[in-house]
Amino acid sequence: MENFAFRHTLSYGEHLHDFSVIAETFQKSVHGAIACQQCHTDITEYPHPFVEERARVSCGVDCHATDTSGKTYSHQIVFSEFQSSVHKKGLTGENQESPTCITCHGSGNPHGIQKAKQTVTISEKMALCVSCHANQALMEKNHVDPNAVSSYKRSFHYKAIRFGETNTAVCQDCHTVHLILPKDSISSSISTANISNTCGQQKCHPGASMNFSMSGANHLALRIEREPILWGLEKFFAILTAGTLAMLVVGILLDIQRKFGWLVIFGKSLQKALAGLRHVGEVSRQAARFSKRILID
Repeated sequence: MENFAFRHTLSYGEHLHDFSVIAETFQKSVHGAIACQQCHTDITEYPHPFVEERARVSCGVDCHATDTSGKTYSHQIVFSEFQSSVHKKGLTGENQESPTCITCHGSGNPHGIQKAKQTVTISEKMALCVSCHANQALMEKNHVDPNAVSSYKRSFHYKAIRFGETNTAVCQDCHTVHLILPKDSISSSISTANISNTCGQQKCHPGASMNFSMSGANHLALRIEREPILWGLEKFFAILTAGTLAMLVVGILLDIQRKFGWLVIFGKSLQKALAGLRHVGEVSRQAARFSKRILID
């Protein structure tokens, strides 16, 4: 482990935490040029006295860093969005199983956050969400639909990814990145008030109508489960498709019967099979005679 902590009790009863960080890992991270105390503002001495209620480092504080244009850099906007999202319980510590900033950006290591790639593949973007949402036990425990990932994988968007498409929708395109809200929230990107704009993005389906946007194409299986009429239609078309294919097969077989007759076809097939068996038997007998001549005679 690159980051670990121990709680020590000094001889005079005071507690302290001993945090160890791999310097090389931190220097290569996106925060490598930032001094420790710019994030850990309450640390003023070493060894660090143990504080029972020490506040967690917040990504929303002023970084005292500048961007490429020389302006003061801050995560405050995205931090505020995340605080309003369904994932905020992880940030506040209310739910240790909910994600925090470093869950997605640092793979759990606050001192090893890598610089964001200029381009992130859609498969990599999707993997961030799937890593949690594909865990059905975890989703059920936290009252989240456990079939979101499996239903998405039945969609045309996912199938396009499987066939190498690089311009199709993944989780973040519909649900946004930081301000992820429940569908019944009026501010949600997938609410009835906003769904048309979400689907109608310039890079997606410009001019998308409400009917198109509410079709549930990305999670059709979930909508079918909720609406009995759609469930019935799905079963009807499944039976219709199977029945149509069955009638086609029957038609082909009847056409073969009319032209050649079943007995003729069966007789010819049987003759070929018997001829093949006789050939195999003759070859086996010749091989046995040859082996006997070489090994015994």
